[in-house]
Amino acid sequence: MKTILTTFGMVVVATAACAQTTLWKTDTASHKYYRIPAIVAYDNHVIAFSDNRSGVTDATSWGDVGSVGNISIEVRHSNDGGQTWTAPRCAVMGFGSGNFDQSHGDAAVVRDRETGCMLIMTGSGEVGYGRSRVDVPGDYSKVLKVGRYYSLDDGYTWNGGDVTSQIYDLYRGHGNIFRLFFTSGRICQSRLVKHGTYYRLYSAVVTNEGSLVVYSDDFGHTWVPLGGAAARPAPQGDEAKIEELPDGRVLLSCRRSGQDGRWFNIFTYADRQCQDGSWAEPVASEKHDGGTATINNNCNGEILFIPALDADGRKVYVALQSVPRGTPGNHPTNLERRSHVSIYWKAFDTADSWATPDRWAEGWQRHEITDGYSAYSSMALDGNGDICFIYEDHGVHFRLGSQPTEMYDILYRHLSLQDITGGRYQYRAAK
Repeated sequence: MKTILTTFGMVVVATAACAQTTLWKTDTASHKYYRIPAIVAYDNHVIAFSDNRSGVTDATSWGDVGSVGNISIEVRHSNDGGQTWTAPRCAVMGFGSGNFDQSHGDAAVVRDRETGCMLIMTGSGEVGYGRSRVDVPGDYSKVLKVGRYYSLDDGYTWNGGDVTSQIYDLYRGHGNIFRLFFTSGRICQSRLVKHGTYYRLYSAVVTNEGSLVVYSDDFGHTWVPLGGAAARPAPQGDEAKIEELPDGRVLLSCRRSGQDGRWFNIFTYADRQCQDGSWAEPVASEKHDGGTATINNNCNGEILFIPALDADGRKVYVALQSVPRGTPGNHPTNLERRSHVSIYWKAFDTADSWATPDRWAEGWQRHEITDGYSAYSSMALDGNGDICFIYEDHGVHFRLGSQPTEMYDILYRHLSLQDITGGRYQYRAAK
């Protein structure tokens, strides 16, 4: 392995190439289109998800939910750490027949570590994010819909339905939220907070008033805004991800709407029951040298906070943030702007070092996963402490019906913390 200085002005740790598997392959000639990966891992099992957008016939919403045609969510399983996989099967079917079941996509997923129950929250319906609106308070017929689906057999079969009113009503009377969806990828499950049967869930909700955070103590049956319905932890934030810190604080990491880099914010509980608390002020990580600044692209990824040992055996934590680095220059399409999916990483050695958002702005290094046209990604920690990484790569730009759009292959890669940090840190099992 070696360390090189790139033209981006940041140190990138280069390691030997890790084996990768193409789980879903976009083929425009055969009208097969895929986007938006998500992943769950436990023990030696990996469960991968992707939007199947092959049913879209006109990309009126750039191929997202709300386009002409239908979108479904597919799933694949591996029982040997990602070496072999089952064939794709439909998890949540979009029927293309209008209303709620027109399309289902952008899966936000979690598996309960004790019961094995699985949850997907979806963006659903025939209205895309940009066209979502509420003309009459409480009437959600013209909004981007929200779906909720459960699996009791490790993700092979799913049942659920429309929970649009329940989610929008969380903010009714608090601002003017008329569009929202759960951010795709990993829903965070607490290791510390448990009320009743389940450990608490945290998820980010993207809205027209920024990135919001909700939590659930009953595994997604009901949700509560973290910090209250009036809280706006990242008013200029876009799609976001959540991670729980070792002391119970809640970290929000989100793309900056219309800007490069990430917003970071932290919620701190005020009581031991973890019911009340407050958000700090969001801080931008926007530097190209030591920050998480991207180039010419807004895109989301995943955030993990991993217990580790340094080369001298000292206990630390390493944060991993995946996002496409981007390509310099004035590029006309998202495809050309979104490239070089990477994992940014930063070590923290004390609770003080991660306690406030400003501590997250600088000090990052970057491990490049691909130099190709690449966009969304997600990752999860398996039972061995390895990183199960799923991402979009080999992107293509083409015209679908009357509109241009981009689609990608969905790839899987199995990584260790040593791979990502050039041998400087290794995973340690948290007690």
